Amino acid sequence: MLDWIRESGLFLQGLFTRPAGVVFLAAALYACCSPIILAQAPEGPVPAPANPSTQDSKKPTVFKVKSVGDKTVYLEAGRNADLQEGMKLSVVEAPPDGVIAEGIQYRGYDHVAELVVSSVSDSSAVCDVVKADGELKVGQAAFLTPESVLGRRQAELAADGDKYPILMTFTYGDPLDEEIRETREAQVTRLTPMQRSRGRIGFNYGSTNESGGFSSRQMGLVIDADMRNIGGTYWNFIGSWRGNFGTSSTTLPGTGTQTLTDLVNRTYRIGFTYESPYSPVTLGVGRLFVPWAPSLSTIDGGYFGRKFAREATFGFFGGSTPDPSSWSYNPNQHIAGAFVNVEHGSFDHFRLFSTMGVAVTSIQWKVARQFAFFENTWSWKQYVSFYNSLQADAARISPLVNGGSNPTQVSQSYSSLHFQPIKLFGFGVNHNYFHSLPTYDPRLLGTGLLDQYLFQGFSGDVRFALPKRIGLFASLGRSKTTTDKKNSLNQAYGLSFGSLGKTGLLLDLHYSKFDSAFGSGKYESFSLSKSLTDTFRVQLYGGHQLFNTTLSTNTNSNFVNGVVDWNVGPRYFLEGNFGWYHGTSLSYTQWSSVFGYRIGGFRK
Repeated sequence: MLDWIRESGLFLQGLFTRPAGVVFLAAALYACCSPIILAQAPEGPVPAPANPSTQDSKKPTVFKVKSVGDKTVYLEAGRNADLQEGMKLSVVEAPPDGVIAEGIQYRGYDHVAELVVSSVSDSSAVCDVVKADGELKVGQAAFLTPESVLGRRQAELAADGDKYPILMTFTYGDPLDEEIRETREAQVTRLTPMQRSRGRIGFNYGSTNESGGFSSRQMGLVIDADMRNIGGTYWNFIGSWRGNFGTSSTTLPGTGTQTLTDLVNRTYRIGFTYESPYSPVTLGVGRLFVPWAPSLSTIDGGYFGRKFAREATFGFFGGSTPDPSSWSYNPNQHIAGAFVNVEHGSFDHFRLFSTMGVAVTSIQWKVARQFAFFENTWSWKQYVSFYNSLQADAARISPLVNGGSNPTQVSQSYSSLHFQPIKLFGFGVNHNYFHSLPTYDPRLLGTGLLDQYLFQGFSGDVRFALPKRIGLFASLGRSKTTTDKKNSLNQAYGLSFGSLGKTGLLLDLHYSKFDSAFGSGKYESFSLSKSLTDTFRVQLYGGHQLFNTTLSTNTNSNFVNGVVDWNVGPRYFLEGNFGWYHGTSLSYTQWSSVFGYRIGGFRK
């Protein structure tokens, strides 16, 4: 397969000719000339979604109050309506006709109280009264808050393997999983774009102390946003962002070093996006990935797509590449390109999602790569899924004297074929290929964000979803390069507990050992978290990593990070962070505190 991948690069050389560039430029001008249609729904009958959700329609969100006690309320629904402990509801006055139906929350009836489900039986639920603005009575209507509806939907997507394909890999930000979530969320709001605004904004202050005498103070801004259908339109503002600016004082020459926390913050995405069922145009601006080609690096910039047929989209994108977990990361790199996407079928049956395009990267505004990229997904229900992403570089000659040249060739490829015979068990085979060395930041190794790039060659994986919210996965593979005398064994394991015993603790354990052309090593990591109350949550994560490579001196390191999150009253929050990192080339301690304001959502 390696020989096939290398030889297939010759087939791609025609993509970089001048006529191909003219075609993309003409298509881009055509797409730009079409105005963006405003997101308001047109008058008259509203068209039905292309893929209506039968599952959501069977799950009620509005319930009738059947009894009222001392600071408790009993509902006429329980497990039969998928109510769960911790869900939150709002109570409004009963309508004049006494009929409790879906959509009652949008009719303007007087607000009465806020509830939290404390106990659930098969056909009834007990709720605690969190806040009362009026008199609770039998017959009133209680409806789930948007965050509880979203939480139930995400749980269904994670647990119900009967309708949606699951791509089982040991990576983060899986393209197919991200696509499913975005599609399901869009189906809920495309008919009537109900505005939902939730988020947090806060100010950060902290300090970093590094061994050797360096110290710095940081001040910055924290934004967490989940704002959908802003102003009743199809504009959304979603994601997280954390940025610092500050001063430093040191007895050593030089500037401050980015910490592990700083690097992780740069992997977050946030931005404005627009997608309407009444417009052929889709666009986004911010720190985000191109939705038609998520295997490309996250960009600080934007993308634009326009449907020119029922199942085909043309678009272009551009920006800088800030994500240090990208395989082709460079802090001074920019990228721009154009693409064509074809989408056919649905998640309920056979589905095809295919993208091809060309792009160019530059470092300090000098051309570094010109390449074609391909991304394909085929799936049949939840049973079978195949995914492939491939990049092929155009031939180039070094501008340096006697710098040499490179032919047109495949630079990176990742393929996976997975099977899900039952929802509790899945298995698959993967193949990973790199022609050039990945340039991600190795300090992120122990976080699990680089797992996709650690294995080369073929590997197999298996995943179990066991009872009591226990998850188990394992991956084994062998890789061999032209300079290796024998194959090397790569292995990865993971174990997660949704609730550790009766403690309510969430535990996640990871172990990986790898040996590839660009480096070898291993890491062990853990994550432990618990919500002590509805308003107070703690998390602790840490690990040990060993990375041997000629490109980095970060050979042996240990890290521990702790986070405390506390909602103070109905409008404010406090957050504390502490990090300890000890490595061969870098050792430091870091702390920060955040105070901010909560926007929308459920407050208590």
